[in-house]
Amino acid sequence: MSTDATVWVARDITERKLAETRIQLQIDRLSALRVIDQAISSSFDLRVTLSILLNQVMSQLHADAAAILMLNPQLQTLQYSAGSGFRTKAAERVQLHLGDSYAGRAVLERQMISASQSAAGHDSRFAALKTAEGFTTYFCLPLITKGNVVGVLEIFYRALFESDFEWLSFLEMLAAQAAIAIDNANLFQNLQRSNIDLMLAYDTTLEGWSRALDLRDKETEGHSQRVTALTLQLARALELSEEAIIHIRRGALLHD
Repeated sequence: MSTDATVWVARDITERKLAETRIQLQIDRLSALRVIDQAISSSFDLRVTLSILLNQVMSQLHADAAAILMLNPQLQTLQYSAGSGFRTKAAERVQLHLGDSYAGRAVLERQMISASQSAAGHDSRFAALKTAEGFTTYFCLPLITKGNVVGVLEIFYRALFESDFEWLSFLEMLAAQAAIAIDNANLFQNLQRSNIDLMLAYDTTLEGWSRALDLRDKETEGHSQRVTALTLQLARALELSEEAIIHIRRGALLHD
């Protein structure tokens, strides 16, 4: 085989290997997104979902550490919510005002902020983490859903790291997944709170009707409360479930 032919074969093998590596990388990243999707759809526990997401961030982006800070819209501060890869507790001791850090800038500017060790002096938190953890490279993306910023995703490296277009694109996908997870959890919490408020209002209304009936007839004053108390005692003696007892109590209040 001639030298030219040998070079051509070697180049062909190298290109094929590179293509296989890129394909495997894409498969791994798609699998990671699927794992995160399943976590979001199967659990309303935000801590579990964010833990799974951060594990995928660490694995797929080869990061040394990652954290999610959630935005408190009332206080306009960022607070630590979840993290992975940290050697100390320094990352958890944080309550950042939006103008005080790279993370705050990411929220205000709605775009990714990156920094290296030479820029640590511009952010006291990054400087503290550089000292405590040895980080040299930092990326921060705002988590945006339905036009609202709900937090930031932070990525840390202990060695100098240069990102490329594909890496940045995948990081944006992961940030979008994190935003969806937080939004879903917030919606679920708000729904639970609304249901509790509705049930309390319903029970208060029933008790008001019961008292109104008692006031109308002095001879039976307190009757509804006595019937309700006796009914609840009987229900508990029969070892009925708490859910059933709630409905039985309402029925007792309404019996007149």
